[in-house]
Amino acid sequence: MNEKGSLLRNIRNNIRYYVTGNVGILLLTWFLYAIGNALTIPYFSIYLKMLGANAIDIGLTYSISIIAQLITVIPGGYLTDTLGRRLSIIIGTWLITITSFLMVIAPNWQLLAVFYAINMAAAFYQPALLAILIDSLPRDRYASGILITSILPQIPWLVLPPIGGFLINKYGLLGIRFAYLISSIISTTVAVIRQLAIKETLNNKLSKASLREFLHSYYLLRNIINLPSDLLITYISALIIAIAVMPVNTLLSIYVVYKLGLSTVYWGYLVSISYAAYIIIGIFLMFYVDKYRNKLLISGIIINTVGSAIGLLENAYSTIGYLLLLQIGTQLAMTAIQSKLGSSISIDRRGYGMSMLIVFQLVGQTIGSYVTGELYKVSTGSIFLIPLILSLSLIMMISLYRMKLNR
Repeated sequence: MNEKGSLLRNIRNNIRYYVTGNVGILLLTWFLYAIGNALTIPYFSIYLKMLGANAIDIGLTYSISIIAQLITVIPGGYLTDTLGRRLSIIIGTWLITITSFLMVIAPNWQLLAVFYAINMAAAFYQPALLAILIDSLPRDRYASGILITSILPQIPWLVLPPIGGFLINKYGLLGIRFAYLISSIISTTVAVIRQLAIKETLNNKLSKASLREFLHSYYLLRNIINLPSDLLITYISALIIAIAVMPVNTLLSIYVVYKLGLSTVYWGYLVSISYAAYIIIGIFLMFYVDKYRNKLLISGIIINTVGSAIGLLENAYSTIGYLLLLQIGTQLAMTAIQSKLGSSISIDRRGYGMSMLIVFQLVGQTIGSYVTGELYKVSTGSIFLIPLILSLSLIMMISLYRMKLNR
């Protein structure tokens, strides 16, 4: 009884710590965003297809949109370290809200793709979100803090994807527009909460932004070649992982609905089932990730490898396994990467460091979305084969690097 009581107190203390201050605001607003995202994101490719896009058009839409975000996220890191985390977050959140409403009324897939690209470009403040999260956590809780703010906001994904699928199944194009309208209203709520409640963490370090330094931030990319080897490996790992997960993000819904012949409602159930298992496992891991942080990266990549191999069986059950394992593996790997960067980069350069991470991820997503669209025409099995090959390659790269360090 005493051991059980001690465990419950420990859990209660940990949870209470993560739901206060900036971390709590991020947790709440990411939870609200997840409500809208769970209704819409699983069906964005289908939305494009309903408006006349084909597989190549869908892949190009993702690629162009990611490039748009890539262009803005580089100076986004500079703004995070000059204007501050809070102002960057507020401006970006309101811009995303406006473009979300535009996506509701898109008359064709071309304009939907344009609005989506603008929406992605408005996410220039992503380095500010990562930086303010790390700023607000003690050093020994980076991994668990990152994991819990990634896991708990996903709870809406347990129940809402089938509802989005139902709306599309019953009302067609009108149904998916209605889902995006709900998402846009929620985004407005998020923007208001962040403006009123989020606190700056660089109170004594803020400075005026200049156009010259803003443009110079692009030139700073040359620093990639001068990075320490351990940080370079960390960033390259993020790039390869980003390429590997793009088949899930771009064409898995198309594969399930048009290849396996399942309805959008069943696709919603598949997403919910995978998220349920993902959240349960994530909550369990939350209490161990700080202790085993050095093993998270390789463990996540191995899980991705197993999931991709299972997906090659190409049926509904293997697709669930593929979706679940890639979610878990990718989250563990990215938790390791973000906590590594948080520990290695000083607070006044954290925005820049996180923008570099996002740059590598976006480059990987751009490559992955285009390659996925092209190879899917050749074989539907490519959406499983791509992450399998990349995960195996990444395991080899990290193993060789660690062997070199141990010589």
